[in-house]
This record gives sequence, C-alpha cells and structure tokens, in this order.
Amino acid sequence: MSNPVSARSFPLNAWYAAAWDVDVSRTLAAITICGIRLLLYRRRDRNVVALEDACWHRMLPLSKGRLVGDAVECGYHGLVFDPQGVCTHMPGQQRIPQQACVRSFPVVERHRFIWVWTGDPAVADPALVPDLHWNHDPRWSGDGRTIHAKCDYRLVVDNLMDLTHETFVHAGSIGDRTVAESPFSCTQDERHVTVTRWMLGIEPPPFWANQYGRPGLVDRWQIIRFEAPATVTIDVGVIVARA
Repeated sequence: MSNPVSARSFPLNAWYAAAWDVDVSRTLAAITICGIRLLLYRRRDRNVVALEDACWHRMLPLSKGRLVGDAVECGYHGLVFDPQGVCTHMPGQQRIPQQACVRSFPVVERHRFIWVWTGDPAVADPALVPDLHWNHDPRWSGDGRTIHAKCDYRLVVDNLMDLTHETFVHAGSIGDRTVAESPFSCTQDERHVTVTRWMLGIEPPPFWANQYGRPGLVDRWQIIRFEAPATVTIDVGVIVARA
C-alpha cells in the first residue's frame, strides 16, 4: 500500500530504476520506490510486472503470496490478481466486486535495469527512460551491483555531482590537488545538468597511475550528468597528455 505522506515527497511522474534485470525472476520480489511498496515479478513470457504490494482485501503484502501462472495469489485469503492488478478469483463467492483490484505500474526493461513509472500512467513515455546504454554495449565490460546507502538519496546525487571532494576524501587514491584546483564548466537543458572538468598534463594519482600502467603525464577528465529526479552517469578516465 502506498504511503501518501512520504510519496508526496518525491517527483512521481518519472522513471525510477527499481532493480537490475537479473534480480527480477519468477520469484515475487518486494521493493519500495518513492515510498510506494511494489511487487515485481516476471510473467512466463519474461515480461516484468509491477503491482502495488498490498492485497485489496486486508492489505497483506502480495509478495508474501505465490504465483499462479502469471497471476498472484494472496497468502492470506487466496484472492488472485492478474498482471494488470485485476482480481480474477475470490474464494467462496462468484461475484467479484469491480473495485477489487490493486494498482499496476508501467514498466520498461532497458539498459540492464527494470524501470518503473510511479506517477500518472497516461504520461509514462518510454522515450524518457535515461540513456545508460553502456550497461549492455558489447564494447564495454563489467557488471553492476547494488550498494545500499542509508541516507537521503539527494545526498548521493550531491556527492556524485561535485567530485571536488575527491581531493580531500579520497586523497592517496583517486584524489589530488588538481581536482579541487582545476576549472570546470556546468551546462543544463530541460532534462539534464552536466558538470565537466579537464585536468591537463598532470601526474596521475595512485589509482589512475595503476590503471594507466605507464609513466608520464596524463590528461584526466570527469564528465558527470544528472537527469532528474535520481539518475547520475559519470564518465571519467585518463589518456596520454597532449604535447
């Protein structure tokens, strides 16, 4: 069941990365996004379903029930809800009230993430899903994992958008004086804010010196892009310093 007080604290008409694709299966998974308790699972055709995680009858979390085909059976009184959230079976009676349903949410699976639209489904445009194509580009390697931060998500955005802190928090690994002392530019449009910093002809700090694997000066860059309400992408690296 949604919490109307906490939900009002978030921009709801937006796509949120609710889970990695590998974390959603034929097992019922509970997750909270924007103060809304959600149930995620895959249908037999592998498409993802997102329902409000609360039975219409007594609000028991549907995630404590079980899958019956592509529908969810509540673990308390056995009400069955289809992937659209409509009750299709109610034990002990033939007539099912029209209002017997749970909210369903638009879902897009893209860039290794399951994206859920938490607001008005009539304006859920898949074209607005943030571009994180590197996650599945064969020219890139690596895989993701989830790191849980026990703080307001806006503090994470603040931390990632201003990498000046590397000089002081990460001194001796990725930070040195050039991060704090090099100029940067900040640009924005209707959907993005981008911070760009180039550090030219510098000695790489220890982490980057190890990654670079050769002596000499480097040109280092940081390009950080924020897309409201909660997506940050960071492009960082080093190359041979230009003469």
